[in-house]
Amino acid sequence: MAFTVVKNILLGTALLFSLSSAALAADNLKLTGGVYEQLYTSAIANNEKEVIFYSPASREESKLLSELWKTNFPKIHLTIVGKKAPDLITQIEAERAAKQYRADVTAMSQPYVAVLWKQKGYYLPYKVSTFDKLSPDYADTDGAYYSIGVFLLPAAYNSRAVPDKANLPHSLADFLDPKWKGKIVLADPSTAGNSLTFFLALLQTGKIDWSYMEKLAKQDVLFVRGNPEAARILASGERSVSPMVSSFNVMTSKEQGQAIDLYNLDEGTLVTQQPSGIMSNPPHPTAAKLLMEVLTSAQGQELRAEAGKFWPTNADAGSVDGLPKLADFKPYNVDLSKLSDEKTTQDFLARFNKIFGRE
Repeated sequence: MAFTVVKNILLGTALLFSLSSAALAADNLKLTGGVYEQLYTSAIANNEKEVIFYSPASREESKLLSELWKTNFPKIHLTIVGKKAPDLITQIEAERAAKQYRADVTAMSQPYVAVLWKQKGYYLPYKVSTFDKLSPDYADTDGAYYSIGVFLLPAAYNSRAVPDKANLPHSLADFLDPKWKGKIVLADPSTAGNSLTFFLALLQTGKIDWSYMEKLAKQDVLFVRGNPEAARILASGERSVSPMVSSFNVMTSKEQGQAIDLYNLDEGTLVTQQPSGIMSNPPHPTAAKLLMEVLTSAQGQELRAEAGKFWPTNADAGSVDGLPKLADFKPYNVDLSKLSDEKTTQDFLARFNKIFGRE
């Protein structure tokens, strides 16, 4: 699957329609469609009483998914194992190495990992009933995994430290200005998948080169473990700007009244995705297919999107009130499958850490 922005996003069609008139209320959780009944009945017949979902989703998003599931499939318990994406990835890799097959379905926020996992045979291919609503941009050709939501990786800033947006760095080159020395924060690409994706994408598209990295290293950049920490540092005023913090973390902090906001750079804003798939050797295979049907459905995505601060990927779904339009950020994407071999990643990290003195 090439991770490219679908044309109807840029044209402002299906994915940019407002949900103001279609948003799902808590009392409107009934899923409709023959595929749900068929898989539910089959799972019960197979004595599948549980389905296990490894997910980095927020607590609120997970709660909504649990309510949706319990309303429609009360005889199968949905167990959500919630951790940050890097921790989930580490856990799954460890379980697979030990031949422990605990997870039925997994989700993450690192698309390049999904490419690697498909190559390793970690996924059980399954073409959902809504495949054509997600394909080709958000569905793996073989149905190994699907992107169940879209995030942005925009620039961000402390709105008290820089009250006038005209004074912000408006391009990647602007962050090299001496006035921003000691004022930049970034998630460490060694521990934060989105940050790794960000830098790999910039290098692939030629928006930066390694000489840019060497100049950025002179700016006394503060590296933190992940995007939640980067958002917290910005909101506290400890640092003023960042060329990238995930839209979810920025918008969540902003909704809490913190002095943080996101904005677009001249180069545009990278779009990243939430790949999700059924793991090979799932303990509850039919229930796993049922969960994938929910995650890829328009109704399921609409219900979770506001809580998760993401843009739905099913073409029949609308965007969420309060989220900016993707087109306003000049979104771009890259084919991460060309970057996703382990050697490329390790070579990048070795060179990056050497330049920034983080060996």
